[in-house]
Amino acid sequence: MINDPYQVLGVSPSATNDEVKRAYRDLSRKYHPDSYVDNPLADLAEEKFKEVQEAYDQIMKQREAGYSDPNSYTYGQSASYGGSGEENVQMQAVYNFINNGRYREALNVLAGIPNRNARWYYCSAIANAEIGNNLEAVNHARQAVSMEPGNPEYNNLLNQLQWRSQRYQNTSRNGGSGYDMENLCCNLWCADTLCECMGGDLIPCC
Repeated sequence: MINDPYQVLGVSPSATNDEVKRAYRDLSRKYHPDSYVDNPLADLAEEKFKEVQEAYDQIMKQREAGYSDPNSYTYGQSASYGGSGEENVQMQAVYNFINNGRYREALNVLAGIPNRNARWYYCSAIANAEIGNNLEAVNHARQAVSMEPGNPEYNNLLNQLQWRSQRYQNTSRNGGSGYDMENLCCNLWCADTLCECMGGDLIPCC
């Protein structure tokens, strides 16, 4: 998987599908192996050509199916933001930044969106958590849940953030030496429960 497929194609994460396709076509023509027959740069061009194909496929799959951060949260963009056309474009950029690990850029875009609904707070919670603003992250996740209490995506995020915050506090109380052994089983049970809520299984049952 390419870390930043948008950089490979030379387009912004907020680029339209047409702009992405145009960049893909231009680069595919530029690095197509047929253009480098008997050329000493043929191997390099072929490698670049394959990278362009992979980047394009990755972007389009992300845009069709939503975004997922395998190392952290269950994150998707299926829900409509409900704002103006410009705000929806801005939120698309937020989704892209979060997906590519560019959390500060995501927060910068969010700061310029005046319509702060549940989806806004949900995205802000994720971005803040990833740069270490844990208190802000929990508060924004709670706000998202309070605005849409029936949304499982928001509730899952809040549960994860609260569990992570509790784990950090337990470690701090022990002088930063590690986990509180008395709570280790409880922590593992909580982690397994959260994983199962997201379709995984930390501790398989026999």
